[in-house]
Amino acid sequence: MGDAPNGHPHQYLLYEVTKRCQNDCVFCYNVWKEDEGYPDRELSTADALALVDKAITETGCKYMGLTGGEPLLRKDIVDIAARISSRGVVPILISNGALLRREAVERLIEAGVNDFEVSLHSHERGIHDELVGRSGSYDEALEAILAVKEIGGNVSAVFVATRKNIGGLKRYVELCALLKVTWILFNRIACGGSCLADFATLAPSPSQIQDALDESAPLAEKYKIGLGVGVQIQPCLLDLSKYPNVRTSFCPLNNIEGGRTYFAIDPAGNLRMCNRSRILLGNLLERPFAEAAQAREVAEFSRAVPEFCADCDLARVCAGGCKADALACHGTLDRPDPYLEMWKEEVRKPIGEVRKA
Repeated sequence: MGDAPNGHPHQYLLYEVTKRCQNDCVFCYNVWKEDEGYPDRELSTADALALVDKAITETGCKYMGLTGGEPLLRKDIVDIAARISSRGVVPILISNGALLRREAVERLIEAGVNDFEVSLHSHERGIHDELVGRSGSYDEALEAILAVKEIGGNVSAVFVATRKNIGGLKRYVELCALLKVTWILFNRIACGGSCLADFATLAPSPSQIQDALDESAPLAEKYKIGLGVGVQIQPCLLDLSKYPNVRTSFCPLNNIEGGRTYFAIDPAGNLRMCNRSRILLGNLLERPFAEAAQAREVAEFSRAVPEFCADCDLARVCAGGCKADALACHGTLDRPDPYLEMWKEEVRKPIGEVRKA
């Protein structure tokens, strides 16, 4: 691997290899779902491999997630994964499971993929299929998880929490225990992409999330399933420290010097600050990573703290939540994550008294 220009490896890069997808999820956060003018280009195999080589050399990353859209809709996804693995970087396949049958799993594992993330959004077939907009997708996701486990890979189940499925989280953990998944990635619905208009009706309340975790976190610990919160829930709304087995984090761009940044690369090779930000920082086939990652927009994004959160002890680590969501919803970084705006009347303490992490 190459050395990152600032001496700190950008440990994780996310490569959205295609915009194409079989599903039409009500909660899809892909930025092209909210921007009809978003670049509609997908790299050729040769260019995709060149992009992977350049990104790894210039960042020193340790992990590269392959996502979309649905990455298995690219017929060359095994070649892309193999190139990543050959460079000493861990490839992670993020899929809806529709095409993740035994043969595909075998080929991907041979190419160096051992970690798979499969979208599974309920223990109930009807709820899952409704949320992803396609009948039969629940059964496909189960078959994909079973195929990965049978062949010896690690599989995480991705659960996007909405008002429609949050009440079933306990049963969902029990299903995951039967499926022998390694991790459950619990993502509170984001405000972007397809759900901009319906976010207020789809987003579960902090009390609904707390009730679900009160029941489910001990169960995940009992069954030895890792449980991680991928879309942050502001600590002034819900104290996640009460769940010692739940892994939580804030946006790494709030601490850009820490080297845990989470840049995304789109299907055309454009760099973005994350997979939820629609700000294009330049095409990596044409611009050095260090130059793109040090753009003015990145500095403004990383420094921004909304006025509502300015006096909070956690302002520099939480920064009001997802700033990409704030931009998508409000068009400004001066307002907090729309989830906090929805529930700010329920902030449990005066802002200045929130306990330090």
